[in-house]
Amino acid sequence: MKNLILLTLLSGSYILSYGQKTKNETDLKSLTKLDLGLQGIGVTFEPRIGRTLTTEFSAGVGGGYSIGEESLDYEWQIFNPAFYFSATPKFFYNRQKRIEKGKSAKLNSGNYIGLRVKYTTGSIDPQPNIRETLLINLHWGLQRSISNRLSFNTHIGAGYAQDLASQIGTFYPALDFKLSYNFVNPKN
Repeated sequence: MKNLILLTLLSGSYILSYGQKTKNETDLKSLTKLDLGLQGIGVTFEPRIGRTLTTEFSAGVGGGYSIGEESLDYEWQIFNPAFYFSATPKFFYNRQKRIEKGKSAKLNSGNYIGLRVKYTTGSIDPQPNIRETLLINLHWGLQRSISNRLSFNTHIGAGYAQDLASQIGTFYPALDFKLSYNFVNPKN
């Protein structure tokens, strides 16, 4: 009888310990951020979609676009801004290597491939050259933590922009840089 109880306890503890979810250091975290960068000032929610995938949902105020047949001009007037909304899925591909090298993985630090879809309104005080615009770009980027709550994110790639009023579009080099304050201090 004692052997049966001992066998049951050992089997039960093994099954319970095997079923426990262990924390994986390479897993991404869901973040909420206040951003300041080339696109303006905004708020971003970056939920974790999987072990290597997040999506940034951003909204804010910043500059607007003027699109010509083969030109794309960005104008940021502080007293006459435009609003923007964007979604950016990001696939992180090197987080395990970063950890193996002893580098930080907090605040979703790592290199990624991203696809941004961005919509900007015309400026608050309508101007003929700043209009509703849709931009789509594919880019390579990196995201790094500066401290427990601060991070920076930059990317470079290529995209296509279209003026939604005139249907004029153009290809453009995609470049972005932003500093972010993360509202939640992740333990990672």
